[in-house]
Amino acid sequence: MLEELEDKREAVAARLKRVREVLGLGKKEFAERAGITMQTYGPFENGTRDLSLQSAKKLRKTYSLPLEFLYFGKTDDLPTRISKDL
Repeated sequence: MLEELEDKREAVAARLKRVREVLGLGKKEFAERAGITMQTYGPFENGTRDLSLQSAKKLRKTYSLPLEFLYFGKTDDLPTRISKDL
């Protein structure tokens, strides 16, 4: 499911939400740990704004989420702690 729709805004939003849930974090904590404000992050997960490269890079650095996963749903390089529960 997370690989479906590839880089459509709704698919990116679904992947962000699922990873956050797998990690057991609320939206605010998930965003703030990555150095992203809720005002910036919320629209990404709600699917009302495209995920910016700057924010994607912060998510990659904080949670080891490959850009290929965030934008295209490729699960090959996801950390095991995340991929096992997707």
